[in-house]
Amino acid sequence: MVEDEKLDVQFSSSFFVFSSTGIGLSSAPEEPRTMPTSENNLDDPLRVDSEKPVLTVATALTCLRIALTFPFLYLIGLGRFDIALVVFFVAGVTDFLDGYIARKFNQQSRLGQILDPLADKLLIASAFVVMALPHSGFPSIPVLLAVLVIGRDILILIGAGVVFLITRFSEFRPTWFGKTNTLVELGVIGTFLLFHTTGLFIFMLPLFYGILVVSVIISGAEYVMQGIRILRRQRHESPRS
Repeated sequence: MVEDEKLDVQFSSSFFVFSSTGIGLSSAPEEPRTMPTSENNLDDPLRVDSEKPVLTVATALTCLRIALTFPFLYLIGLGRFDIALVVFFVAGVTDFLDGYIARKFNQQSRLGQILDPLADKLLIASAFVVMALPHSGFPSIPVLLAVLVIGRDILILIGAGVVFLITRFSEFRPTWFGKTNTLVELGVIGTFLLFHTTGLFIFMLPLFYGILVVSVIISGAEYVMQGIRILRRQRHESPRS
């Protein structure tokens, strides 16, 4: 669920990407680009190729992962952590397959670059909300944990908006800490379901919660610092009157 490729999309599309995995602010401002030619399309899989079908196998798998979010949340709400864990595993498999198929069979597209991280973020954010809601008969995760996870994403979204409005910068890509934080978030969801399904190691969950808190703070601070650097560079590069 972690994108390794650079995202070069319009600002409206970039908002959907702000985290797959976590959105990162690259270290250099966006250079003006010319309209792609057919030869450039072959070199850059993110370019829109009019000959490629809109709905590919890879995109269909991504759409399936989005659809799986709803039964997944419903099962968590019922306390059926065992079945929810199976659905969660299937969603993870589809995420691996859509990325592999897209690269292997040249099915990478701008639509896929938007939907893939959107599917991940939808699954993660909604899972933390549902898992934090109070339920009778089974436990919930700490509300503060869900607030931190979702608050981090909102902070990144607002920060990306401020950077764009001031600098017109729209070249965003994941960072190492952003990717790591996504893996930790998914790991907490998986361990919560697994431990409560088996009834084992539940006492270790606070440890995983603590690791996630540290990860959220570090990755969030990284994005804030990168945004500040971009704003400072823009101020220094602006022509002085």
